[in-house]
Order: sequence, then structure tokens, then C-alpha cells
Amino acid sequence: MKTENIEKIKKASKDLPEQWLLLFIVNAKEYLETNMAILKEVKKQEDIGGIYITLNRPYASLIKILEQNNIKTDNLFFLDCITKTVGAEKEQENCLFLESPQNLTQLAIAIDEIAKAMPMKNKFLFIDALSTLLIYNQAGTVAKFLHFITGKMRVLELKGVMLSIEKELDPKIAEHLEQFVDKVIDLSE
Repeated sequence: MKTENIEKIKKASKDLPEQWLLLFIVNAKEYLETNMAILKEVKKQEDIGGIYITLNRPYASLIKILEQNNIKTDNLFFLDCITKTVGAEKEQENCLFLESPQNLTQLAIAIDEIAKAMPMKNKFLFIDALSTLLIYNQAGTVAKFLHFITGKMRVLELKGVMLSIEKELDPKIAEHLEQFVDKVIDLSE
């Protein structure tokens, strides 16, 4: 990953409200590496817990990647929207396996319930690939969901990180998202 992108990640939440929402635009080639760098930076904060929504990788695969990147998963709860679609879930204490990325109502309810149940005051929501939602849902539906979920994050006092792959984000959704978040950080160059 480019040094300037690492610096952009480190500076992303500077000069923002305490409960910030960030949208990172990343290129496909560096997606995984960038994802891990952003998550590491967020987890550096003291006494922080998070909800990680995985839309691209099954929980079991993601856990291995996090371990390889020395990212501790204590204080992380996972909402896995992909494993059930391939029929491979095994019950986990820190993971809820949702039906599919198409069931946005189920996802919204799960976020709300888990965020309210987390004991720590400092919490975040990490959505690993907004562009994946567009594979399973129409652009208008995704835009409405993102408007709702960003509002909910603010009400629940969650910090927020959303990632999207540069060429896969619908331009109309990108325009809407820029209104909902505190900052857009383009790491796609």
C-alpha cells in the first residue's frame, strides 16, 4: 500500500465530531490490505468495540485474515451476510449469520440489537463493501438503506467506516453517501 494512503487512513478521523462516519473509496487490487489497515487504525482507540459487517468473505475466512494481520477479534462482533448463502455456517459466539446481503431489514435489526447490547461506550460499525450490496439489491433500495443506517449509527452514537471499491459504486449512491458521511477518503489512486 502506498505511504500516502497509510497517512490518509491515519488522518481520516482528525478534526471530526466524536461520532464520525467515514467512507473510504479503495481500488480493487489493494482492497484487502486497505481494509485491514483501516480496521487496525480504528481499533487503536482505547476501549473500543465494533460490529463488522462482512459482505464479501465468510466469517471463517475473515477470522484467518484478521489473525494473519495481527488484528484481535475480542471486542468485535461479526454480522456475516455471505456464509449462509453458501451453506457453510457453524455457530459462533461472536458472529450472527444472516440470510443474505439482500435482507437489509434483517441486517438493520441486527445492527440495532447488537449495538445496544455491547457494553463499551466507544463503538463502531465497519461495513466492508458497500458495492456488494448492489449485487443483491437495486440502487434505490441500497441508497435508502444507507440513509437509514447512517442515521441509526448517529442515534446509537457509533463511529462508522464504510468501504467501497472505486469502480463498483453506483454514482447516484456515491452522491447520496457524500451527504450522509462526515468525510470521503479516496484511496483509489
